[in-house]
Amino acid sequence: MSRTCVIIGARGFVGAHAARAFVRAGWTVHLFGPPGNDGLIDDLATDVVDHLGSIEDESALRAMLAAAVPEVVVSFAAFSNGAVGLARAGETDAARAFAVNVDGFRRLLTAAADAGVPRVVWASSTTVYGPASDYGDGPVDEDSPVRPRLVYGLTKVMGEQLGCFFRDTRGLEVCGLRIPLVIGPGCWYRGAAGQVVDLFAAAAAGQAAVLSGPTALVDFQYVTDAAAAFLAVAAHAGPVADCYNVAGFTARFADLATAVGRHTGRPQDYGFRPVEPPIVYPLIRAERIGYDLGFASEHNLEATAAAFLAALHKDSAP
Repeated sequence: MSRTCVIIGARGFVGAHAARAFVRAGWTVHLFGPPGNDGLIDDLATDVVDHLGSIEDESALRAMLAAAVPEVVVSFAAFSNGAVGLARAGETDAARAFAVNVDGFRRLLTAAADAGVPRVVWASSTTVYGPASDYGDGPVDEDSPVRPRLVYGLTKVMGEQLGCFFRDTRGLEVCGLRIPLVIGPGCWYRGAAGQVVDLFAAAAAGQAAVLSGPTALVDFQYVTDAAAAFLAVAAHAGPVADCYNVAGFTARFADLATAVGRHTGRPQDYGFRPVEPPIVYPLIRAERIGYDLGFASEHNLEATAAAFLAALHKDSAP
């Protein structure tokens, strides 16, 4: 018998891939969110029920939940200001970031609890952590202190606290997935992920490129693995934690350029230029989601390069 979910923010990068993963897994999928970026979900038009609305509109949320009657709500809703990226959008307009990421999330949890939804799974972020220098030499886990330096990370910490509050006061199971730097086809915003997208797009078009980025090791995740993590938490029959760190593979930006060179057979065409970011985040430990749910990402560096290039070639085929 088909299970039912609502996915909020399915016209975003990770949300679109998550919607696709739920459909493929046989779920009845309802989408909720504002119009825009329809190209990311054009292939799902006949497979989902689409509800247009805003997470800031509690009456629209209530009407949608009453119509869908979901077992799980999966939310990727976050304030975005054009293509600058979610983190930078928070720095340019903190008021809107709090309105959407915090108060909008509160409205969603209120509506979900009132509707009797058992579980909400949502996209937190590893930006809840502070700079790597705050944590010494080791990686961080879910018990490490959160010390965000960006408004975006702060709103995610506040979202996690809201989740705990609703779990304790309303019995609503809320689980945030702290996802790292997610890369893959369909990423439309700029920032670090945008630089990676440009590299792969150039490679798929047979053009040379130089990737700019930090020299430190970074946690990456291929987008289909991120989507699979949300599906795993949504589908899990037992209890889930308040939050999970989620990771794919650890590499340097320079390693991405080298991998693209290997997979295209043109290593001389892909270089790396170091550009140090304002914040270097600590590496994360993500064993807990494996212990609790048996989840592990499938794509390492080489598999990510192969899958990313294959997806771009498929999209460009006549």
